Amino acid sequence: MAYVREKMKKGNPYYYIVEGRRIGNKVQQVILEYIGPFEKLKQLALTGYLSKGADNSGSDSPYAPASEADDSAAYANASFKTYAHGAVMSLLWTAEQLEIEKIMDQSFSPRIVKGLPRSRILLLAMIQRAINPGSKREFANWCSETSLPYSLQFEADHLDSTAFWEAMDGISEKEITTAWNRLIRKLIELTGVDIKEFHLDYSNYFTFINTTNGRCVICKRGHNKQKRDDLLQFALAALTSSALNVPLIWQLYDGNTNDKTEFPAFTAHIRTQLTSLGIDPSEVTICFDGGSNSEENFSNLGFHFVCAHSLTGLKELYEIDLSQYTEVTLKNGRKRQAYFLPTLTFSGVHGAGVLVFSEALRDGQIAQLNRDVTSIQEAIADVQTRLSNKRSSLYTQLKKRKEEVRHAQRDAEDYNMKLDQEEEARQKAGIAKRGKAKKHKPIPDWDPDQEMLKIVQNAIFCKHKYCAEFIEVSLKCGEDETYVLEWALDAVAQSAYTNKYYGKKLIVTDHTDWTMEDILNEYTDQECIENGIFRTSKDVDHFAIRPQYHWTDQKIRVHVFLCLAAITIAEAMRVHFKSHGIVLPKAALLDRLNGIREGWVFNGEKKVKRALERLDQKQQELWNVAETIKEGLHLQIKTEDFE
Repeated sequence: MAYVREKMKKGNPYYYIVEGRRIGNKVQQVILEYIGPFEKLKQLALTGYLSKGADNSGSDSPYAPASEADDSAAYANASFKTYAHGAVMSLLWTAEQLEIEKIMDQSFSPRIVKGLPRSRILLLAMIQRAINPGSKREFANWCSETSLPYSLQFEADHLDSTAFWEAMDGISEKEITTAWNRLIRKLIELTGVDIKEFHLDYSNYFTFINTTNGRCVICKRGHNKQKRDDLLQFALAALTSSALNVPLIWQLYDGNTNDKTEFPAFTAHIRTQLTSLGIDPSEVTICFDGGSNSEENFSNLGFHFVCAHSLTGLKELYEIDLSQYTEVTLKNGRKRQAYFLPTLTFSGVHGAGVLVFSEALRDGQIAQLNRDVTSIQEAIADVQTRLSNKRSSLYTQLKKRKEEVRHAQRDAEDYNMKLDQEEEARQKAGIAKRGKAKKHKPIPDWDPDQEMLKIVQNAIFCKHKYCAEFIEVSLKCGEDETYVLEWALDAVAQSAYTNKYYGKKLIVTDHTDWTMEDILNEYTDQECIENGIFRTSKDVDHFAIRPQYHWTDQKIRVHVFLCLAAITIAEAMRVHFKSHGIVLPKAALLDRLNGIREGWVFNGEKKVKRALERLDQKQQELWNVAETIKEGLHLQIKTEDFE
């Protein structure tokens, strides 16, 4: 219930309309309106301002519309301004239910910055990152156009980049891990979900950090998935689940470390963190891509697994014809052509496997083959030109090879002659043979045509050796002792090659009791980490880890913590809306909520009234659900509930 409160400033009384609200676990006074000195309070009382509040006492909402009498009296010279309200408040209320600030207060050392606790400033950074990713310098301009300053009672202009720098400073990697574990435990507590199957993957994020910066260790040059190999980058390993599609466990590592190298370090971290979450690692199954495979990595896992596996060491599986594959319908409705291998030994593991045929994979491989064939044709044209010139490097290589063969012939002849002389001398002396008799060395033949063909084939197929299986190359020697190249593409052989090798993928597991459908469903769920975590964290309109303007490992880790926390808050909010029948991706939901704005009516410089802009039917439905967040999150999460 609202009431008038007096506050002394420099010995003079000023009056506010305030209301007691529960914020977290505390009840705090929230200022609804500023009235001013006593004369202003008296004037408003005479004009019926307070009686208007009594007329609307049947409604608890502070957004009741003004009456015509109010318009004519108190708002004769009023102006109007609106602020973004729906998205920021929905995220704020969700964060309160997740106890984000409390968790950070418990995990980080206490610090007050610009009159606000460190946890409040970091929460504001999370909300900005979810709605409008940008630099901390942009925060004040963005925040001042939202209702956050009024709702949380702070001045947006006070929070410059320095304030955020101070709030982020001194937070260690261990403290971040502690805070994250508490957040995930809270989320698991709210959802009640029992997670037994997880998904692991990696990604990297380029930066504009100077190469000579010695204060940043984890940022290195490496293969960048966004094609920015020219820049320093850091990498992120993450573990999630289709049942709870948030970064459950994550770790930053050096940008030049490949997946296979990082895998043992991250899986060791996973085992430790799962234990701290009360989950037995030996009872869970983790799905990951084939880039982490090795016999050593498999031997040290400590949990069950499902993953892709190379067919390089299992080429006999290519011999299984597609006619032997059967059609499998997955739980998401997709159909796959697959061949079940109930017993399979791979990389030192005795498990099971599934061969899967994918038209999309086959089409991509054929497209690459066509590009390679074009490259081969260009190489053939180049070789044809070089063969017409006897001074080209091809003939130089032939001469060099001829000399090597002649030396080998002389060496073999000399060795054989010496062997014969020793044998003849032994026979004349009547010395019996002892031990194994030495053999003559074979004298290599010199066939210039065959040698030149080898040189030409190496020049043509050096980059794409597999193309030699269906592209035939031959040479003819002309009258001027130069060679003429002839070639032909064997379409039948090419078709046989693609049918045998293309479109096939091997999925393996150590679960020998799982069915083919179990294995394929689990591996297909791997999409959840790419769609729910990495693609989301690179969405330039929401959640993006980039841009990031930090250049020390400590600040980068805190920055990533804020970004991933923003994704987690938004995901919890999305699931809450889904439980009320509103099914939208996180980004789309934020965009629609951001269209709900709060208006302020001003009489001169004084705030007179707050009210929501007129909402259409869809906005009203969204807002009705948003307001229920304050009563408690409803996180009814199902296995298939990832985006």
